[in-house]
Amino acid sequence: MKNLQSNSVKNVKRCLFLHLTMTFISLVFAVTSTAAGELVLVKEGLSRAPVFVFENAPPRTLEAAEELAMFIEKVSGARPDVIEGEPDPVPDSAIWVGYQPVMDSLFPEQNFAFEHPEEILIAANENHLAITGRDRWDRDNLRIRHHPDHGSEIPFQFEYGTANAVYTFIQDYLDVRWFWPGELGRDIIKQDSIVFEPFEHRHHPPFRYRGGLLHSPMRGFRLGRGSYDWLRYQRLALGSLDVNAGGHGFGDWWNRFHEDHPEYFALQPDGKRSGFPSPGNVKMCHSNPAVAEQWVADVEAELKKNPTKQIFNASPNDSGASGHCICEDCRAWDHPDGEMLTFTWQGLGQQYVALSDRHVKFANRCARMLKERFPDRNLYVSMLAYGNWRPAPVEAVPDENVLIVNVANMFWGLDTEGRNNVPAQQFRDWGKVTDKQLWRPNTGDPAGWQKGLPDIPLHRNAEVIKFVADNGGIGISVDMVWEHWATQGPLYYLGTQLLWDPAREVD
Repeated sequence: MKNLQSNSVKNVKRCLFLHLTMTFISLVFAVTSTAAGELVLVKEGLSRAPVFVFENAPPRTLEAAEELAMFIEKVSGARPDVIEGEPDPVPDSAIWVGYQPVMDSLFPEQNFAFEHPEEILIAANENHLAITGRDRWDRDNLRIRHHPDHGSEIPFQFEYGTANAVYTFIQDYLDVRWFWPGELGRDIIKQDSIVFEPFEHRHHPPFRYRGGLLHSPMRGFRLGRGSYDWLRYQRLALGSLDVNAGGHGFGDWWNRFHEDHPEYFALQPDGKRSGFPSPGNVKMCHSNPAVAEQWVADVEAELKKNPTKQIFNASPNDSGASGHCICEDCRAWDHPDGEMLTFTWQGLGQQYVALSDRHVKFANRCARMLKERFPDRNLYVSMLAYGNWRPAPVEAVPDENVLIVNVANMFWGLDTEGRNNVPAQQFRDWGKVTDKQLWRPNTGDPAGWQKGLPDIPLHRNAEVIKFVADNGGIGISVDMVWEHWATQGPLYYLGTQLLWDPAREVD
């Protein structure tokens, strides 16, 4: 009886051992792959790879990591854990959001030293997935006030490569689509397992300012979370240039300085510096060095309020043909071969050369003073190509830290009804002297565009976006897009896709 009992116990133990061994082998097989060399993130509704985000990651990166886990769950029903910091020991399989030193050994073939602004890298091998990109931020200014009249603060980085890489992975590899804001606009294909063969995806978007596609979000994140979330998922909200694309640089100068410093303002044909055509649209005496010195002093004051600001407006005020300075020094900055245009002063209209060379020289003066005053900062001067300085300069070349905001009204196509498209030619001409153009069209209202009527020229608009990218365009801000989703949603969606990657096929 004792021997029988002993043998029975041995048999039970042996069976239990074999059962556990087979179970373990099955689990290992399930964890590692469904086929040799494949990476398994989710298998039959069970998460196999936690998400690790680097320690002390900025808020937008942490937010993206949580949303990655959320969308993996929406696709598969399994939500991976999100863990901050480098694990010890390192798990057999994991998703790595943002660079951590351990990734050098886990991905020996990859180069994590990003050379391009906003560059992203998504790479998978048979055990691990890397979702990372170029991130830059000021640890002392991670949250800033978005608007001086609004109390809430928003997270801020100079570059959001990792966050944009996460949203790229969700779209391109989890097959999630956000066709319009809100839950109803999401298209999610359910699947029990998420499995990948090894791959590598690198990209850096040529458009570094993409947040000006829709009107409300570009005016302030506070105006509508739904649209802002949509822009973030589409990789438009988190760009690396923050441009006041529609503004002019001297709107308050008359009220501030006309009594104590009348010499700042444009000399008129009657010999006065009268502020024509109006206080808000007064023109400056750009050749006067004191104007640039005061402009830089204003920049310094702005930086004390907001150390993260990068781009500062030096564009002449609106009413682009009126009241420009006729002093001898300003006229010496104009090129005699410039295009002849019509100008107006008080009681006088006259043909004169385009002022593009003059205004580029002023922007360059400001840009060089910025470099001298703030040598450790990456600061830009923005200058509109607008009014009577739309044509490209004849001789002057914008400095490397001058951004030309080109108001080229070609939103509806490059050659409408066979007519010669002057704005497109002007944009191309500026592209020959600078690789830093931001396209800022005044769209107008053909066929009721601004009223929400169904004017959706998909292929013509896509042609223009690709043209902008090919001619030095690094950003876009469209005037008067009011979110008429029911009629114009397809045009908005197409725009978001091409602003992230203008090389994509339109159809």
